[in-house]
Amino acid sequence: MPLHVRPSQRLSLLLLHFLWVGCASQPQAPEQLSGALFIGDSTSAVYPGALDAKNRYLSNVAIHTGAKREDGSEHCSGVLISPQELLTAGHCVCMKRKLSTPDARAELDRRLREALPSSGRSAAERASIDAQRKRILANTATLIDSSLCAPNVRVEVVEYLPSPPDTPPSLRLGRYSGKVIHPHPKLLVLDDAMGTSWFREADLALIHLATPVRERFRPIALPDKEVQVGSPIVMVGLGFGEDNGTTTEFGDRHYGESVIETVERLAPDSIKFLARAPPQGATPAPRVYGGDSGGGCFSKTGNRVLVGVISAFGNDGTSSIFTSVFAYREWLNKELSHSGAVPIAP
Repeated sequence: MPLHVRPSQRLSLLLLHFLWVGCASQPQAPEQLSGALFIGDSTSAVYPGALDAKNRYLSNVAIHTGAKREDGSEHCSGVLISPQELLTAGHCVCMKRKLSTPDARAELDRRLREALPSSGRSAAERASIDAQRKRILANTATLIDSSLCAPNVRVEVVEYLPSPPDTPPSLRLGRYSGKVIHPHPKLLVLDDAMGTSWFREADLALIHLATPVRERFRPIALPDKEVQVGSPIVMVGLGFGEDNGTTTEFGDRHYGESVIETVERLAPDSIKFLARAPPQGATPAPRVYGGDSGGGCFSKTGNRVLVGVISAFGNDGTSSIFTSVFAYREWLNKELSHSGAVPIAP
């Protein structure tokens, strides 16, 4: 039976709702909740975007990482690529650390030389890359890499139920535990003291669930080629949205369209891309928002093809940044084979 809640009760019930009961050998039965617990059509996580009331992107889930609470990034999104495996952003599950010693800075300089190689370039290109590395190193205050990550996460599948017209949909939550977390070994996220991002590489992690999800979602395919500038995409997240400039609660699934504007190749096997769409009249174009990190980026022309994973929103306030899935396909299939999952077909 749905739990109906007055708007004044929403935040306190959300806090109670997010408390994890524990990890049993079998997942709990999905819980049915009123749509009043979550943000409605007038707000969005992928902002502004449509509520996924028809569960077109049911594979996109909410992730809660208690160990990340001090970072202020405890809530993220993720995308199921099989009933027991999900992909998310590495920074969602690995810890932020201060860059506080000369040895740590020397090691970071080495990592940046690997990530931003200048050998084989012209003198002008080498000078530009070297200057970029120095700027990143000089501004970095904290880093996230694969050396210290959460031991487990909580995962929630949000399934919307049919509802009468003009009525917020009720929803059913499937709760699961992520017990094995494998970040990409080259994960590197660098921020300054204000939290502004200066560099991101291999921002991915694979999570193995203790039990397969019960929900039946549309199969996800991996891309067989790299993304191209000008390609339309659909981005999906469950992050915090906005309502007239006010930040709203985490947990509702929205999606929005955008267009790939740039594709940036770092090291030969490392690619991220940026998307931005022009505003539609007075309505701003959709972009990712806080808590959307780890959500799926799908090809609009083949919406079951996962071309990217949300990494961040751009510092300009209008763009969205993604980690390419194709660039890391070899790592992903290797991780899937280790965990016993069936490799994803292209």
